[in-house]
Amino acid sequence: MRPLELGCAILVSATLACGCSRNPPAPAPLSASHGAAPTAEPTGASLRLATALEDPNAARDAGAAVESAAPAAPPLTGKVVLHVGDSMVGGNWGLTKALDQRFTAEGAKFIRDYKVSESIVSYDHSPKLKSLIEKHRPDIVILTLGTNDVFVPYPASMVGNVQNIVKRVGSRECYWMGPPTWKPDTGIVQVLKDNVAPCKFFDSSSLKLQRGGDGIHPTDRGGADWATSFWTYFRAAPSAPSPASLADAGAAP
Repeated sequence: MRPLELGCAILVSATLACGCSRNPPAPAPLSASHGAAPTAEPTGASLRLATALEDPNAARDAGAAVESAAPAAPPLTGKVVLHVGDSMVGGNWGLTKALDQRFTAEGAKFIRDYKVSESIVSYDHSPKLKSLIEKHRPDIVILTLGTNDVFVPYPASMVGNVQNIVKRVGSRECYWMGPPTWKPDTGIVQVLKDNVAPCKFFDSSSLKLQRGGDGIHPTDRGGADWATSFWTYFRAAPSAPSPASLADAGAAP
């Protein structure tokens, strides 16, 4: 064998490309006994992923399918919603106007009741909530109390009052909207957070709201923004399983 032919033969045997052959044979696949994993066939998920990467429309359609599969919020048609509390519930502050529009648009009946300067202690001592529940038999109760207790020196003393108010709601679906504080409170927000169960607590203390001339009550715009924040929380929260008819039997006097 001539030197040139010998050199080419050596190079081919080492699987290195050379000028002697343009199409060297492909190496044989390793068998499973040598530890090589067999090549998996593309799955449906991987095919969809590949398609989505290649086709933006497919990616959009896949995202829409996932979103449509998410559980829808429970319907509100025929529900009675009772919103009670202090002056944040009354006047023209925008909160209840915006909530009324949202609940009514989904087929619910919205009722509000408030008293200016109402505190947690005074509301606990009042028969008003019991009377309103007996009259309207609400499915959902929203409590907006605590604004007039933001600066009380010993908020822990009101734990019993908070729990008494919640007991009167019974097993109904219930939400306690904390005060939208405009200055650091003395602890009432934490007291509410720790003691309103089984009502769900919506913490309003971190909201940045447009406020009126007194620097406390939100304007119509501020109240609408507050309502939007609460609505987002409300529609994401699981609703209570107990119907209002059962709540009547368990409500505290």
